[in-house]
Amino acid sequence: MSAAERRPRLTRRRAVAGIAACCVLRPLVSTAAPSPAKLPRIGVLCADEDPDYFWKQLERIGYVEHRTIEYVFKDMNASADITGYAGRLVAANVDVIVTCSNAEAAAAKRATAQIPIVLLYGVVPVEVGLVASLARPGGNLTGSAAISTGMAGKAVGLLASAVPAMRRLAIVADVDNPIGAVLRGAARRAAQALGLEVTTVQLRDAAGVPAALAELARSRPDGMLVVPSVYEHIPDLIEFAARQRLPAMYPFAPAVRAGGLMAYAPNWIPQSERNARIVDRILKGEHPRDIPMEQPLQYAFAINLKTARAMGLAIPPPVLLQATSVVE
Repeated sequence: MSAAERRPRLTRRRAVAGIAACCVLRPLVSTAAPSPAKLPRIGVLCADEDPDYFWKQLERIGYVEHRTIEYVFKDMNASADITGYAGRLVAANVDVIVTCSNAEAAAAKRATAQIPIVLLYGVVPVEVGLVASLARPGGNLTGSAAISTGMAGKAVGLLASAVPAMRRLAIVADVDNPIGAVLRGAARRAAQALGLEVTTVQLRDAAGVPAALAELARSRPDGMLVVPSVYEHIPDLIEFAARQRLPAMYPFAPAVRAGGLMAYAPNWIPQSERNARIVDRILKGEHPRDIPMEQPLQYAFAINLKTARAMGLAIPPPVLLQATSVVE
């Protein structure tokens, strides 16, 4: 698996769908000088997510754990109370709070208006009300707008180009989730601009998977677009698409390694480097309201040709030329 495809992993439930976790707060204790009490302290609020690339990038620019930085975090699981944990980080008086998802960033914002917050993997943060704008976030939150409405439109265009005969597109989303509603809307507008007939298949939770798959089977679309708000159900959707020989576009590159046809997503490595630079600027005194939210400079477009052949689909050469990775 390439580095760009490792973030985020299919085995993880994404907190953008509202996952939360809570265990025991455990400040790390340093045995090196100077005392950890004198070091800048980063509070980590990431449910079921390990932003490993981000830690590595911080270390690259000089933030070495126990020597120049201290982390305050806890192990988290799928039943965590992120609101309670955010409050405990505030009580610990950390210098900055790092969050992985929209849900965690919102919890941190509710807990404090003073401590800076950095959102690593933001999804349409302006549209869902986390920040005032990308250029001037306002308040105490900045970071990365990793997934945008423009990405949803681009994904529709790539799928349509890969499947020239496509006339009917099914968008699978949790439209009760603000993220799902915003991205479904953007994808729908892009599809209609291409003259496609669009249907939305609601998928809220695991209990709704059978009904969603049954609806897809009944409607028999020519293509399927999966929105990030249903990330944890991607394995079910990949299996269904294989049985139905249904071309599909997924929101994260690991789906292609798992047998999905195509995926379009940010390249997470350069994104992590830019997030580390934002934390560095904050620790050196800049205020989050004055630091623009970063947008991806690079994207991963992955195609699984083995899956395409099994579906009887010939990917047009101009589409293949745009791929950043191909599974043979």
